[in-house]
Amino acid sequence: MAPLHKENIGGLMSHESGLSLELSEPGEQVRARYVPETGRLPPDHTAFRECLASHGWEQARLDPRAVAQFLSQCQQADREIDATVGALVDGAFELDISDDRLSVRLTLMRPEGGRPVTGVEIRRAVAERGVTAQVQSLVLEATLAEGGCELREIAAGIAPRQGQPARFVNLLQPRKPAQADDDAPMDLRELGNLMLVSPGTALMRRIPAEPGSDGVDVFGKTLAADPVEDTPFAEGLTGAAADPDDPDLLVAVLAGSPVVGMHGIAVSPVVQVESVDLHSGNVAFDGTLRVSGDIRTGMSVKVTGDVVVDGVIEAATIEAGGSIVVKGGIIGKAESGHADPGGTISRASVRCQGAVQARFIENAVVEAGTEVTVESGIRQSDVAAGERIVVGGTSGMGSISGGRSRALLAVRAAVLGAPAGSATIVQVGLNPYADAQRAALEADRRRLLEEQNKVKQLVAFFAKNPERAVGDLREKARATLFRSSRDLFELEEKLARLGEQMHPAAGAVIDAGRRIHGGVTLHVGNRVLKVMEDKPGGQIRLIDDRIAVT
Repeated sequence: MAPLHKENIGGLMSHESGLSLELSEPGEQVRARYVPETGRLPPDHTAFRECLASHGWEQARLDPRAVAQFLSQCQQADREIDATVGALVDGAFELDISDDRLSVRLTLMRPEGGRPVTGVEIRRAVAERGVTAQVQSLVLEATLAEGGCELREIAAGIAPRQGQPARFVNLLQPRKPAQADDDAPMDLRELGNLMLVSPGTALMRRIPAEPGSDGVDVFGKTLAADPVEDTPFAEGLTGAAADPDDPDLLVAVLAGSPVVGMHGIAVSPVVQVESVDLHSGNVAFDGTLRVSGDIRTGMSVKVTGDVVVDGVIEAATIEAGGSIVVKGGIIGKAESGHADPGGTISRASVRCQGAVQARFIENAVVEAGTEVTVESGIRQSDVAAGERIVVGGTSGMGSISGGRSRALLAVRAAVLGAPAGSATIVQVGLNPYADAQRAALEADRRRLLEEQNKVKQLVAFFAKNPERAVGDLREKARATLFRSSRDLFELEEKLARLGEQMHPAAGAVIDAGRRIHGGVTLHVGNRVLKVMEDKPGGQIRLIDDRIAVT
């Protein structure tokens, strides 16, 4: 608060009603005095206000009770009456500098009978705070004319203009599923949701980073803009390369199926087979697989691209670097009920980095990096998705019964559980893969530390026994030590990013459109709700850190 000096005003001020007002020392308190006289009416509120106005003290801070008591005593006074009825208060002001040092804000208090604040006083206080930014004269003058304000900006710095990091624009246009004649031969270029590209196809445009510009705070100091990353295309993109005439344009160099990443698009060759069974043997290659029939029980498929199955996936093991589309569904137990070579009836195991689409899922373990979309239902399965699980689509008739369904952002189905009350677990809000990913990274870190210790011992040995370092063994050991240190640093960064994903995701929701049966356990973040009896559907989410059904 900036203090204001007040001149002391003393002396008796006469009034025709016998009422006088004066300021007592040190010149702040207003004292009222009345001298009764025969034949003269005592002062009332009107006379009191007129006396205030004659001194220019209409805005004085008065004590209504003291004024009323004083005037009441005047009505019966037979001697002089003297009382303190208020005070004159000077105007005052406060200066506030924002946390980002980009704004000087003024709070101006109106005077109450006292002296108002002047622009000179405000400018002097601004300068005393070390502010070099120019005071906005028009704003200050308008504020002084108004008499008061709260946190009004009167001076400002220049905010830094933040730059734009390198951006990557996917140039591929999604293709609508082809309406092919059943009798016509299948054209590999028309595979519905599976997109194919040819050599020279533009895949991705890289927009270089745009640096920002520094700002200046109200003290005249530089505010640096945040540094921006000019990230290049990812290294090692198979089937794609930068255009020789345009290094920021990524084009396909072979025909195949694109696999989209954050900083580039790779192109995988496509392989088509009738079915995956004992005749074909297990399948493992870098590319995309199209299966016209089924993937049979006990078989294994491991590809870096997509897997498209026109039939069904039985109790097989599928791993894909892209997405998995199963037009006939995933059924973990063979209909014949025969056991696999291990002596037990297996569940299907389907894992991919992208999305999983299927007509239904039954007795299976399904893990998708992004989404799991199912037409009819999920039954007695363990399903996990990095983003969401959607059952039923536009039909609104999908159900999840038995097993466990986990997703980071959302699980949507018309019905959760079954009338028989089979145990069903539905979980949202936490990364379903975080624990496994952290365990794998921890194992990698232990391995790297062991390797690094061995290399350190070798480097130390060569330092003591240089004659034993035949050829370039010492340089190779040092290079290996450098690479292991770099790998450990990158691994620690991955662990840190993964730690951030251990916190519950905001806005995560379980959406049961029609009904939730008894026996269903709902997890939202770290909160759990067990449903003991059937209830209507709704949306289940965290509200004030508690599970609520709306």
